[in-house]
Amino acid sequence: MNGLSINARQTSHGFEILFRGSKYVLNYPDEIWQAYPQEAKDVLFDNLVYAETVHLPLTFRRNEIRYNTSPPFFQTQFFQNMVMDLPSCADVDGTSTSELLKEFMNLKTRFKDNEVKLPRYRHETRGDSSVVSLSFGKDSLLTWAVCRELGLNPQAAYIVEPVLLYEEKHKDKLAKEFQKEFGVELQKIEHSMGNLRDGLRLGVGKTELGWGLQSTQYAMMILPIAHMFGSRYVLFGNEQSCGEHYYDREGYVCYPAYDQCHVWTTQIDLITRQLTGGEVCTMSVIEPLNDIAVVYTLYKRYPEVAKYHMSCFVETEAGRDHRWCMDCSVCSKMYLLVKASGFEPKTVGLNRNMLTDEMRDYFSLFGGSDVNTYALTGRGRDEQLFAFYLAWRNGDRSPLVEEFEKRFLDEARGREDELYKTFFGMHDAITLPGDIKNRAESIYREALSDVP
Repeated sequence: MNGLSINARQTSHGFEILFRGSKYVLNYPDEIWQAYPQEAKDVLFDNLVYAETVHLPLTFRRNEIRYNTSPPFFQTQFFQNMVMDLPSCADVDGTSTSELLKEFMNLKTRFKDNEVKLPRYRHETRGDSSVVSLSFGKDSLLTWAVCRELGLNPQAAYIVEPVLLYEEKHKDKLAKEFQKEFGVELQKIEHSMGNLRDGLRLGVGKTELGWGLQSTQYAMMILPIAHMFGSRYVLFGNEQSCGEHYYDREGYVCYPAYDQCHVWTTQIDLITRQLTGGEVCTMSVIEPLNDIAVVYTLYKRYPEVAKYHMSCFVETEAGRDHRWCMDCSVCSKMYLLVKASGFEPKTVGLNRNMLTDEMRDYFSLFGGSDVNTYALTGRGRDEQLFAFYLAWRNGDRSPLVEEFEKRFLDEARGREDELYKTFFGMHDAITLPGDIKNRAESIYREALSDVP
């Protein structure tokens, strides 16, 4: 196996990486990038270039990677993040965790020098300013709405992922309407470096390798926006189930999205603090809630925000003209959760009944195989059990709800108290400062006081 070479440079808009004859960029709005101090850019450059490419030797089955940059200050953290994500990559890709770990451990990494740049820049912040990584999914919308109610004046950052075929088209439309209604401009970061995760585009076939550092990368990418607005907080919509795990066929602990779990969010918090002289914290205000509680709180307390909901990745032609493809496991899950919460899916454009027989393969409760990995965890299965129970109680009699009634209703009734406590209860949060935690939990208790 021969090695790979990564050549990168800073530009007037951000960074670019030259790899195997193609250019991949990270570009900011001019006023944001130009206002960011050069010493901060230099540290961000070394760290993001490495974080965006650390997976490539595994993608191309090479044993060496060479950089024209200096070693990243956070190389140890990126290594841990990558290692903890490998079991999920192997499980989704149908490969071996052991083999991936062996290749990654044996990888030779070379830099242009050994001069690690230390973060020395101190960011001046205000306690009433924050930045939300806004995707228009339920989690980020509720995060934005709660932080607005808490007086954190959330700005909105959106990293454009080129892999997702029609996502940007729909989100641009939503962003214009959102800005008109709430006066918040969506700060877009062009991220064609995302193509470095696209195994199909790279010619090696579809793979999960590279996606596992996404939240870590995003937190660092958002810092120039935080600088512009003097923001003290970078906010992610990582709800309670992000910490769930299972064991893969080799016995390795497997997190469906390790970079979103709460333990790792505390590490991302350390990274953003160190990059800003201790000033910028990373947290999730919705950490105490499970998915159903997120949907219920968003749709009940903030209907003016909920109407912008878009969770589908719109990766196929089915999403050309609609922000939901209405033919995937994500659309099916969101349809079910909205129904379970007692609201009408058509209000956000989910116009197809997603609880019919042809959707069976999208639900692990019925043995479906075309599901996201979270649905394979014990909590993922129970979430579907509880959501179908609530949809049944709300009077839905779609084919899959009728099948639920025949096969699982007795189980759901027998576990009703446990399921309510798990999915509408308040769970411990380790990413939140005490004062914000107390005020956020007060909002959730009020919103969830009359759950169906």
